[in-house]
Amino acid sequence: MDDKVQPAVAEKVQPVAFDAAHLEAFRAKLPFEVVATKLPGAFAGKALPAGFDLNTATPAALRAHGIFWNRPPPDADPRLVAAWKEAADRIRNVKEWLVPELEVQVGKRHVLGPVTRQSDGTYTGKVWSGGVLPGKWTGVIGQWNVPTVSKPPEPAGAGGIWTSSSWVGLDGAYGSNDVLQAGVQQQVDAHGNASYVAWYEWFAPQQPSSPGYIWQTNITNFPVKAGDMLFCSAQYVGTTAGHLYFANLTTNSPPLSITLAPPPGATFSGNSAEWIMECNDGGEPANSLPAFTPVDFSGGVACSATGPSANPQTGDNFIIQNGASKNLTQTTLGNGTVVIKFIG
Repeated sequence: MDDKVQPAVAEKVQPVAFDAAHLEAFRAKLPFEVVATKLPGAFAGKALPAGFDLNTATPAALRAHGIFWNRPPPDADPRLVAAWKEAADRIRNVKEWLVPELEVQVGKRHVLGPVTRQSDGTYTGKVWSGGVLPGKWTGVIGQWNVPTVSKPPEPAGAGGIWTSSSWVGLDGAYGSNDVLQAGVQQQVDAHGNASYVAWYEWFAPQQPSSPGYIWQTNITNFPVKAGDMLFCSAQYVGTTAGHLYFANLTTNSPPLSITLAPPPGATFSGNSAEWIMECNDGGEPANSLPAFTPVDFSGGVACSATGPSANPQTGDNFIIQNGASKNLTQTTLGNGTVVIKFIG
């Protein structure tokens, strides 16, 4: 692993939507039905047929209904069993998935940027704080409370605000320049007012046929607020699609299932799984990190296609620093947990 990690970045250019022929070919590859959203390339899930039992269905039957998790045996990792139960109970009772209303935020992205490996093995940079697990992963799961954000002692960024994001994702570290991720943006304006919005992104280097969601894409009809408990997963469907699952465990509102056509340049390598609190827009000087209540990712699991699952305890510890190389965050990796605290 290099001491300096600096993925390639893309120019801030208005993306060109997938054409109809491309999307039709993509849908033909899927073994399940989806519902088109207004954003080309992004599709919502459909409800399961009445009486469908996730706990007895064959793997082929699960995939035929857009469920890509491998159902764990009863003696598997307890965190994985618990995550399956949580998702299965909710999916089974969904009468209709929420069709997301999506707004692309052109120019906003959540790539890592340069980091430095310190003598104690931690990685420091201006953007990511949390746990990053190297390996060969096809899925990542996390559950966390949306943090409360407020003005910190540090001055605002160039835009006069403090902006952060809490999320789970695949890829984006160790030299990878693409990342599939989903989470919540937490922002504080100059008057101290906080705002929260759910989002997802499948970043890959900008190309003429890139979909809009290579940038942060807000989910405007899925309300979130400070203190809400979220359950989220990001998965690769072979090399055909990306898949995201979002549930608000506090409000018990309809969950989201989003299937994405891959942007050009997406590698599906799965060389890292992440549980992250981020300083948006590349960190300082463009943006400053707000103060935040501890972000506790519990039930953290990384999944592979055929091998065993793993948890962030054995991963790498990433810490956000300011321009003066002062640590603004503290990260603790535990058994299935990543806890990130603001210490600015």
